[in-house]
Order: sequence, then structure tokens, then C-alpha cells
Amino acid sequence: MGGPRMTLQVRLVLGALLDDPAREIYGLEICDATGLPPGTIYPILARLESTGWVVSRWEEIDQHAAGRPRRRYYRLSSGAVDGAAEARLALAEADQRRRRGARTAIVPKEAS
Repeated sequence: MGGPRMTLQVRLVLGALLDDPAREIYGLEICDATGLPPGTIYPILARLESTGWVVSRWEEIDQHAAGRPRRRYYRLSSGAVDGAAEARLALAEADQRRRRGARTAIVPKEAS
């Protein structure tokens, strides 16, 4: 199964999830960790979930008693698809491509 395109935003979200791969983290915590707005992270989380790298669940609380809406928690998957391993590999490959691109950048010719 192919992974997502490794944009800077995807790399930031994966980095936040990899800080503690077994820990569940809710969306606004990911916003705080990445500095990205909710309108950016939630589509990324949905794509990561569709690839099998991330799993999510809704919190089971009495919203009225808690005085807040329930949260959706996300974590890297384990089992058939190891989301943490996939994320680490994809981030390493993206970093390698970025470094290779920086070395092969075109340097302007000096004026004669």
C-alpha cells in the first residue's frame, strides 16, 4: 500500500505522532505540536488513516458532564501495517531526497 505524499505538513504531523508512537493524541494536541491549523491536520490525518498508518477512535464521555465535546484520538497503527515503521521509513526517504536535491541544485555561472 502506497503512502501519502511527504509534504512538510505531513512530515510535521508524522513527527508529532512519532514523539510517542503508542500514545493516543487528539487533533488539537497535534495542532499545538505542529503549529498547523485544524483545517490542515484533519485532512492529513484522514489520508494517513486511509493508508492504514494511523488509527483513530472517538472518546467515550458524557459531553454534558465533561463540559466539552468528545475528542477523536489518533495513534500510529500496529499489526498488519506498522504505522510507526512506515512513517519513519517515509520520513527518512523524504529527508534523503531533500538532501540529494540540495546537493544537485543548479549553481549560477559566474559572470565573465
